[in-house]
Amino acid sequence: MSRILLLSILVGLSACRTSEKSIFTIGESDRPIYARLLAEPDSVSYFVSFDLTRLAYREVLPDTFNAMVAFIHGTAAQSKLYLPLADTLRKCGIATALLDLRGHGLSEGRRGDAKNTTVLARDVKLFLDTLRAKYPQKKLVLGGHSLGAGACLKYISFFYDRASHYRPPDALLLMSGGFYPNPNRSLKTSLNTRQQDGAFAKVNPLQSLLLIPDLFLDIHPKAFEILLPNDSLVQQAVSKNLLTTHYALNFFLAAFPIDVMDAYRNVRFPTLLVIGKEDELFAVADAEYTLSRLPTKEKSLIVSDANHINVIWRSAPAIATWLQSLQL
Repeated sequence: MSRILLLSILVGLSACRTSEKSIFTIGESDRPIYARLLAEPDSVSYFVSFDLTRLAYREVLPDTFNAMVAFIHGTAAQSKLYLPLADTLRKCGIATALLDLRGHGLSEGRRGDAKNTTVLARDVKLFLDTLRAKYPQKKLVLGGHSLGAGACLKYISFFYDRASHYRPPDALLLMSGGFYPNPNRSLKTSLNTRQQDGAFAKVNPLQSLLLIPDLFLDIHPKAFEILLPNDSLVQQAVSKNLLTTHYALNFFLAAFPIDVMDAYRNVRFPTLLVIGKEDELFAVADAEYTLSRLPTKEKSLIVSDANHINVIWRSAPAIATWLQSLQL
């Protein structure tokens, strides 16, 4: 029943979006970040997940450090896009490990798909286990952006009741995602205005007919196409297979907990929420509402002068300051 409900929401949202234009834009000052995505050499490490899929991750390390942020990228992206965040943290004495989710970046796996709804949670666990084994004396902060924030909550939700397999992170960072919509938010917000001229994704009409059978036959049509900015750098990245644009429903089911509020109840460690004032998918009111529902007493909110994407690097100095304040 939960899968059918989520399917209805996804299809309903997509049916309301007839635009072929992306809701996202790239400002001139942000284009060098995407140029780096194309030019940055590939230097990654690998670990083997539970089903023998090799997953890639990048490490950005200061000379000495006490804490490491294990960070998960958002939809369509990969670890390279988050190097500016990692660079800022490194300068502040904080290490970062950036994961390529299966089917993304240099990781193995079918692009934009997950074999079942628990696979990403299990991948995240083994990512954390790998880092703890490699750096046994270091504190570990779990973080994610957009879909990656959902994957953080999915990991917590899935393993919290499996005590023998669960070790909570020392802190949590949710950026531009993992927020619960504020039921009291006014319908006339700037968010609604920003969403009028574009869309986040569209559904392939023919493949969408297979979404209901997919729940029972496990056929995984890639019915969802992420609409990326119409920019030459983005087009080059897509052509080089650096960005992922087509997704199966199962990947989204694997990336998000069915009951977000239940996942929040299991968050009992310092938590930071980050959102840009001009975020195209969430309102600041959503982040504020989520913050109010978190049970931990050590919690903070950063509202940056940024949108859904460039908040990754524009919020980095404030994130570093928050992490340093924890004295991990």
